[in-house]
Amino acid sequence: MSVSVEEYNIEVLRMERNTRLYWTDHLGLSDTPEMSDAMITYRQALRDITETYTSLDDVVWPIKP
Repeated sequence: MSVSVEEYNIEVLRMERNTRLYWTDHLGLSDTPEMSDAMITYRQALRDITETYTSLDDVVWPIKP
């Protein structure tokens, strides 16, 4: 089974997005203070990134607070 360029690009984009989410996951753990509104907004923007962009070449990443 071959993968199209578009499918490959979106998968690479998802992997980068998941990495960025991973680096903020600890903020949502029960033994840490509540997550700030800015961080909640940032994480939601990361989750929504694949609805707007289709590759790393054109993505504009949200700024981490």
